[in-house]
Amino acid sequence: MAELRRHPVSGEWVVICPEANGLTGTDGGNGCIYCPGHESETGPEIQRRNDGGDSTTSGWRVRVVAESPPLFHIEGEFFKKAAGLCDRMEAIGAHEVVIESPNHDTEFEDLDEAQVVAVLDVLRERARDLAKDPRLRQVLISKIRKSGDGTSGDGTSGDGTSDDGASGDGTSGDGTSSDGTPAHPRWHIVSTPFVPAQMKGELKGSARYFSYKERCVFCDYIRQEKKARRRIICQNERAFAVSPYAACFPYEAWVLPTTHLADFGRAAWEDLEGVAAILKRLAGAMMKVEGSRGYNIEVHTAPFRKPKPGAWKTIDQDYHWHLKIRPRLKLLNGLRESGSFHLNPVMPEEAARTLAALC
Repeated sequence: MAELRRHPVSGEWVVICPEANGLTGTDGGNGCIYCPGHESETGPEIQRRNDGGDSTTSGWRVRVVAESPPLFHIEGEFFKKAAGLCDRMEAIGAHEVVIESPNHDTEFEDLDEAQVVAVLDVLRERARDLAKDPRLRQVLISKIRKSGDGTSGDGTSGDGTSDDGASGDGTSGDGTSSDGTPAHPRWHIVSTPFVPAQMKGELKGSARYFSYKERCVFCDYIRQEKKARRRIICQNERAFAVSPYAACFPYEAWVLPTTHLADFGRAAWEDLEGVAAILKRLAGAMMKVEGSRGYNIEVHTAPFRKPKPGAWKTIDQDYHWHLKIRPRLKLLNGLRESGSFHLNPVMPEEAARTLAALC
């Protein structure tokens, strides 16, 4: 069973989970536990969106199940325990799998737009529901799409080099089976009793900008990029896609709703439609980037606010939910692989032109 251990220097919580290598759903074809007819083989069902609406008993469109084995579990004692100068606690939280369609062979970028909206709507509902648990602090929503062109299940390519995008939450993501068959397309939802260090950095940066500008940095950034027009990929009335000025990864893109809102769980239906239209186009473009072995998608949203004096005082004004998507490419070299700093060989302006042409 997984446990959380706090790093003695950085203070970051690390998930220690020996069972992580056995996460389910990597088989393809008729052996896939996520395909229709295998519902009894998955973890417990949490939610489903049916063909004719949630009140019908017809076939399902989107299904949410508990991951098995999970990185985080709902049951258990929730308190820190001393381990010398370090801390540890049980991995209390949630780990869910969102099966984005019944069709094993239809990837996210090939879904019709209505189905993409349905997937985002289910993700939104799960974020809203998990926020009700007073023990949880953050929801992490991600998708890893791996193509079957020589990428092995351990995250390395056929020539032994590492892929660019490891899963941010430590999950197996949407890998391939041992015989190279693509896994059933799906998303992971992980909800944690802490705010991860990377997310804290983004939140603190947004709050710092607001403290002296009294404006949302993301809203200002949208206005700046619309004026510059050098890094825009595509846009509509409800959403905006841009190659960020200081992109950390080659062909990285941000998708921001144009309406300011801190929480993905409270997003309006119209915003989901706008984001879905752009995300579907970008996912297809990411697969066409030279050397792409798939893509990573992350939903960035504000943490769950719990009663705590002085905490998140301006977050509703300073933070702006959004998505990040990037293609899975080979690492550049050992320097980049060390994780010391981000090294991007593609000018964001050139990336924007390329992605706009591929959308």
